Amino acid sequence: MTVGTGANGWVAGLLGWLAPGVGHLWLGQVGRGLVLGGVVWAMYVVGLLMGGHLYSIFSPEAGLLSYVFGFCDTGAGLLYVGSMATGIGVEEQAKLATAEYGNVFLMVAGLLNYLIMLDAFDIGVGRKR
Repeated sequence: MTVGTGANGWVAGLLGWLAPGVGHLWLGQVGRGLVLGGVVWAMYVVGLLMGGHLYSIFSPEAGLLSYVFGFCDTGAGLLYVGSMATGIGVEEQAKLATAEYGNVFLMVAGLLNYLIMLDAFDIGVGRKR
């Protein structure tokens, strides 16, 4: 694998969005990929266990702020898509005291994965080691 071509960066970024950490694994950065991907997966699972729910980017009745929250959640890639497809974490569980914290964990997992995806892109194009 030759690091430094534009195609490597785009592929690594796309893989990094689809599955957290896989972009780094594809570039040969196994330790970095496992740690960064593991953090996103852990935050996502903890967010669901705390009763957090996922926002959809396609629900116009929910208001403008839900689009922002949906964008954050979408950053988790296939975790988000799989959860939405199976109905896991879709229903709001406001009765749980930890539900709002769970929502934030899910959003931060998505936002963190965007940063990890950009890191994989930078490594793939040779801007970073």
